[in-house]
Amino acid sequence: MTLYTKPHLSYQEQVDLLKSRGLIIKDEAFAILKLRHISYYRLSAYFLPFCSEVHKFKKGVTFESIIDVYHFDRELRLLTFGAIEKIEIFLRTSIAYNFSKKCGSFCYLENVNFCIKKAKDFEWLKHDIAKETSRSKESFVKHFKEKYKGKDLPIWMVVEIISFGTLSKLYSLLCGDIEKEILDGIDLPSFVFKNWLHLFSYIRNTSAHHSRLWNRQFVIKAKIPKHKLEFKGLVNDKYFTFAVMANYVLKSINDTFNLKKELISLFDKYPDIDKNQMGFDDNWKEMMTKERPL
Repeated sequence: MTLYTKPHLSYQEQVDLLKSRGLIIKDEAFAILKLRHISYYRLSAYFLPFCSEVHKFKKGVTFESIIDVYHFDRELRLLTFGAIEKIEIFLRTSIAYNFSKKCGSFCYLENVNFCIKKAKDFEWLKHDIAKETSRSKESFVKHFKEKYKGKDLPIWMVVEIISFGTLSKLYSLLCGDIEKEILDGIDLPSFVFKNWLHLFSYIRNTSAHHSRLWNRQFVIKAKIPKHKLEFKGLVNDKYFTFAVMANYVLKSINDTFNLKKELISLFDKYPDIDKNQMGFDDNWKEMMTKERPL
């Protein structure tokens, strides 16, 4: 293990370093402006696919082309976040409605209302919910506490406060009969949808923290329903698989958000983007158009 010895570099020195590594910089003033707005370290994640070896760019690569990829990725994150938001809000609504219908307003407080294999899973869930609701500054929480006795909120308030990760954890502990009602219209096995929610939460957090989606190999591996035509031939760790999955769920809940159309528009805006790095092939549009079998 060695000490970190890399020194501070001025913006001009950063430009000079990139040029020494073979990156074509046509307009140094433009490059310095971008480096003032986007740190060298953040951009370095986008450098790697354009390198032939460590610290050596492939022939003909320009600073401008990398900036285009960066801006494409930013817009992709916004698009992705919007698609997941639609699914997330549906799920929050459906859990609150169906869980409370079956088990009452404070259904989440009793472990008998869940199908739990390990007692500690329920304790962790309760701890997370309590922590996230106690620090909420929402006006409806303040109003509830001023008007009613007790510190616990009804489920329809809880689902509006807790993180998507905690919501996913709550859903994963539900019993099959409630889960079936929550997923009415989404024709997927329980274990598959739970995995998808985990992946959606991971991608949502990636997008929210401004991390790279383009050319990313997802840590959470998607479970692929092999008996369904829509998912035949998909890999389990690329953006395109997420796009097909999200598109499937959005159609299943009759949401009007057209993910395929939004992606086509984004690719038209950035025609030089390497879609293969994200799992897209020449037939990706047809793949996202396949209808669910009746």
